[in-house]
Amino acid sequence: MDFKVLGPPAVWRAGVPLELGTPKGRLLLAVLLSRPGRPITEDALVEAVWGEERPKSAAKNVQTYVHRLRQRLGEPERIAREGRGYLLRADRDELDSARFEDLTDAARAALAAGGHERSRRLFADALSLWRGPAFAGIADVAALSPEAARLDELRLGVLEERVDVDLRLGRHSEVVGQLTALTVKHPFRERMWAQLLLALYRCGRRGDALLAYLQVRDLLVGETGLEPGHRLRDLHRAILDEDPALDRATLGEDPVPDRADAAPVADDERGRPNTAVARMLPPALGDFSGQRTELAKIEAVLRAPLAADEPAATVTISGPGGVGKTALAVQASHRLRSAYPDGQLFAVLAGTRTQPVSPARVLGRFLRALGVPATAVPDDPQERTDLYRGLLAERRILVVLDDASDEEQLAPLLPASGSCGVIVTGRVRLGGLGGAHRVELREMSEADSLAMLHNSTDGRLVPAARADLSHLVRLCARLPLALRIAGSLLVSRPHWNVADLVSRLADEQHRMDALRYRDLEVRSSFGLSYEGLRPGARRLFRLLGLLEAPDFPLWAAAAAVDTGLREARELLDELVDVHLLEVIGTPNDQSRYGFHDLIRTYARERAEAEEPVEARGASVVRVLSALLAFTDIADRDHMGQNMFERDADRWRPELVEASLPPSPPPMKLLDAERVPLVAGVRQAAELGRDELCWELAVGGHALFETERYFDDWQECYDTAMGLVTAAGNLRGRARLLISMAGLLYTRRRYGPAEECNTEAMSLFERIGDRRGHLEALSNAPFFLVPNGRLTDAITVGREAYERLDAGGQPAAALHAYSQVGLAYLQAGRPERAEAVLTQIVAGARRQGIRALIARDTYWLGQAQLARGRHTAAEESFTELTECARSIGASGAFYIAHAWGCLHLARGERAEARRRLLEGVEVARTLHDPMFETRVFVDLLDTRLYDRHELPAAISQGEHAVDVARGIDYPYLLAGVLEKLARLRAAAGDATVAKRLAEEATRARGAIR
Repeated sequence: MDFKVLGPPAVWRAGVPLELGTPKGRLLLAVLLSRPGRPITEDALVEAVWGEERPKSAAKNVQTYVHRLRQRLGEPERIAREGRGYLLRADRDELDSARFEDLTDAARAALAAGGHERSRRLFADALSLWRGPAFAGIADVAALSPEAARLDELRLGVLEERVDVDLRLGRHSEVVGQLTALTVKHPFRERMWAQLLLALYRCGRRGDALLAYLQVRDLLVGETGLEPGHRLRDLHRAILDEDPALDRATLGEDPVPDRADAAPVADDERGRPNTAVARMLPPALGDFSGQRTELAKIEAVLRAPLAADEPAATVTISGPGGVGKTALAVQASHRLRSAYPDGQLFAVLAGTRTQPVSPARVLGRFLRALGVPATAVPDDPQERTDLYRGLLAERRILVVLDDASDEEQLAPLLPASGSCGVIVTGRVRLGGLGGAHRVELREMSEADSLAMLHNSTDGRLVPAARADLSHLVRLCARLPLALRIAGSLLVSRPHWNVADLVSRLADEQHRMDALRYRDLEVRSSFGLSYEGLRPGARRLFRLLGLLEAPDFPLWAAAAAVDTGLREARELLDELVDVHLLEVIGTPNDQSRYGFHDLIRTYARERAEAEEPVEARGASVVRVLSALLAFTDIADRDHMGQNMFERDADRWRPELVEASLPPSPPPMKLLDAERVPLVAGVRQAAELGRDELCWELAVGGHALFETERYFDDWQECYDTAMGLVTAAGNLRGRARLLISMAGLLYTRRRYGPAEECNTEAMSLFERIGDRRGHLEALSNAPFFLVPNGRLTDAITVGREAYERLDAGGQPAAALHAYSQVGLAYLQAGRPERAEAVLTQIVAGARRQGIRALIARDTYWLGQAQLARGRHTAAEESFTELTECARSIGASGAFYIAHAWGCLHLARGERAEARRRLLEGVEVARTLHDPMFETRVFVDLLDTRLYDRHELPAAISQGEHAVDVARGIDYPYLLAGVLEKLARLRAAAGDATVAKRLAEEATRARGAIR
């Protein structure tokens, strides 16, 4: 027996995971596992499982759970009654937590004996036992949390010990990536940071090591008020000095020598002329929070020494309005004052204004700040630049240029000496500043946002509920300007609490009005960027803001303003340049664009103010019509043809198709549109466009079925069905019923699925829709086969095939005919099944129907196996392996089950079991009871020949029978009952075996 708690609690027997029953039963077992060999009272178990909401029957329920666990474990003595409680018996080698500690002890002993390689292997073996956090998923239960915390802490300590060994063995380049991730996840573990610094330094990345130190120092000081410990400080000093000891020593050998700090060089020893020291920085914000990584990067760049003949170190900070660019630049500048003792220059360039500040005017201010008399400042702009650069040569001065418009405005203001540093902020990405280090700001994390609110309100938020604070942060979209306004409002209006402000901001229509305090206003901040756009870009911005979709591709932008792809791309690029839109990803080589939440609100506000109602509605309809055209493209590629007549208009399908990248199949691209598709169905319903609404809902059918997005499928159906019912749209209702039949079928609810399909067929007949009626007819065999009506399935399937093929719907015809092949196979006529399925696969290849090729190649191989044609089946399964991705998430099941069946037919039981167990795992991941039952029918065969495995096999068989009884599939139920009967007979349970065999016979009798 193998008991696992280093991850989700689990029990394995003979290499097979055991089904542990209900969540409460699994929790009870986990509590027993947290203290193996020690009794736990019934009261403690009740408290652990139910807490304060214990039922009156809790004690009796505990006894029931223990009884069931004993049965599932197959070894009743494992859980023993002792006094008023229970204990779990297990040897140390059966507990992964005990094995972990034993391996760790062995690794330490090997290290002490000088066996570094053996120590590393033992540490790695110990860590490989972990599958996630200890008691994952239930570690917050009070009875488990102390042991979970102890084990998790042990794991981190062992991980640090293993890294120490890696560093001793010279594996520094191998551990950098892991340490980088670990310090992000565990930012207060100074030992990990020290290991990262040393590994980076030994990889020749001294600058990155120093940057990492600044990052951890800022984190510790900001969060705890404490400087790093002496070990980190000494290591930092040694890296600065490039101490040779770092190259040969290890952390375990204390590589940092003790030494006195070098005395700093006095500023007045540099022999510079006595000139004025400019101190132009505005004050830093007292409530500055977050952006620690960005601060560390800016400091690292601008503290690095450069020669006077090198270009000045330059950092650009870009981002949308209100994201905190200026605050970050000022904060960094104050922290850098000691690195630039000769002064700091600061100017607001007003790049987002209609008239940005001229460089000549800024130079006049800078020259006077540097001690040049006003009468000596040249009139000629170029002469001002020359004098400015001459004064900055070989001096340590920081130049901060806020809100730049473009590179042309900046050029005269940039120093020519590497002794100076430059920070530039702007809403436009300044790609023309060669050699600049770029920092792009986004919204802050929730933790940093909460910290800013607390800082700006001087503790007034302490009584507020965490839920209200989190809601306030979301409404402010984690934007520093909005958060600062919120804090100011709470301080200036003491009669408000957080809930009051949340209620005011919850109204999206008036949110921009609420987010203002004196001269601070979110709307005006965004307005500066908006007003600087060309008219076409402004129109695209406000119309895109009307979409409910969280993100969108190029074709959606083209549809919004009814233009071509090239024009739309240029407008999108303009919006991205000024951070009014963001490129949020490029899945499948297709850029997707999205709004910051508050910017979307502003865009809608501009649309309502500047666009007529008709124009707003028409724009949204065009985008949704383009999305509908895209579903047609994906459906045609996936299914071989569009399966139903189309009523709603499509927006320029040729442009939509031209915008798609060439390599991924359209169905994979449609997956990126899943959330926009669901949102589009809702938005079409809000607009009252019933045809558009139901066609979008039906257009997602293939995607939802392939990837098993059942919740989205149900939501689209419910939304569209409500609208078409209210509108009296019978065709839409019938189409949606077919879609719902597909959802119910995929969820293995065959009876209700057939009812929906039958109702759809009646509606199509009522309105005279011959093609729709044929489509519903083609679905009928899919419900007849599981219900055991095989003769009817063959008759109806053949009829549907002939009528659909004659009616010009060859793809639908083949889909219907596939069930004829399956019916023959389940009826015990594999030769007829093979003939039909060979015909279907050939037809699907001719038409390029990838989904049908994959699914029916699987069934063709099964028919060939049933005929004993193993070589032919292997060829079919090889083709299946190559094309299974086209059927989405279920493809992995078909592959695992197919190869498992082939290995079983060849007598290769060990390999068959391995592949069939893969199939079980995939079926459970998909929550598909039909798949799970089907694979168990074959898996049980692999255990018939080993008496030692009969208890585990019987337990699996009973589980499979329970699953099969829940899906109303007599063929599968009969199969698993027969296998379980054979297992019971092999175990000597003749009476039970006879009863199971009789039930299997009755199930077979339901097949006709």
